[in-house]
Amino acid sequence: MKKIFLFSLFAMMLADCSGQKSSQDYVPQRSDYSLRSDVRVVNDDGEVRWDSIIVYLTDAKGLTQELHSQALPLDTLQWNKGSIGEITEDDWNFDGIPDLQVCTGPMNGFGNYTYDVWLWNDETHKFEELKCDGEIYSPSIDSENKCIVSVWELDDDVEIVRYKWKDGKLVEYEREQMSASELADD
Repeated sequence: MKKIFLFSLFAMMLADCSGQKSSQDYVPQRSDYSLRSDVRVVNDDGEVRWDSIIVYLTDAKGLTQELHSQALPLDTLQWNKGSIGEITEDDWNFDGIPDLQVCTGPMNGFGNYTYDVWLWNDETHKFEELKCDGEIYSPSIDSENKCIVSVWELDDDVEIVRYKWKDGKLVEYEREQMSASELADD
């Protein structure tokens, strides 16, 4: 038994000295991941509803991580699945590395879609959920001004909220209200 233990110990020391990394030393890079999402459907009292969205992240070693989102609790029989569960890769924190956003569904019939966002943390080599005060609707990224723009529309009313990064947190810095006709004129 001692011989087997010593041999195993010696083999591990040789592996450490060889400079080769074991599979346990694998650190995934952002570019290693392939992505797909699955919108889970449940039958609730005879009505089909979108229940949850799972984003599957598979790295170069074939290891899969799951990110979970809750689809909006609306009567989705009234909505075309459309972009629910759609993944887009944009640079939300302007660090040059694409982050993930998944569409969780529409808030109303005016196209106010909500998203869950995960930021790539290059130090931990993982995606981390975006924490933000307030809900960001139908976001767009303004790379020139390094801000995230949220647009909420209801009837003829439009609210535009701009967010910037401050001390590692996305915070509101400007809010503007106008009519949809004014927005169309711009």
